[in-house]
Amino acid sequence: MGDILFALLGIRPYEVPLTPNSEIRYGRRYEEKRVFHAIPEGVGEVVLQNPDARYYDRDSGNRIAVRRMYVLGAERDIAAAYEISDNIPLLITVFPLKERQQQNRRRNGRWVPYELDS
Repeated sequence: MGDILFALLGIRPYEVPLTPNSEIRYGRRYEEKRVFHAIPEGVGEVVLQNPDARYYDRDSGNRIAVRRMYVLGAERDIAAAYEISDNIPLLITVFPLKERQQQNRRRNGRWVPYELDS
């Protein structure tokens, strides 16, 4: 399903794999949103570089990386929205997901999962 959707939308579902030394750029409101959600510094980068899942968001057109981690005093899913430009990721925002939010967005077709090319 995901591969067909990507073909219809003309989207490349793959990207350059990230390493801890990869360059990452930040959107103009990234820091504001990170502070608003009380996400510690560096969490967005960890989610982006080591996600448990990746999605394409059909509503925003952004890519979403999700990782379950201990943040804000509990284990929870953290999402990082980003774009890829010239093979460099641009982090747009980072936010904690509510219970079942990831599953709901997958089920209603908003988030389309994809795998990185090896």
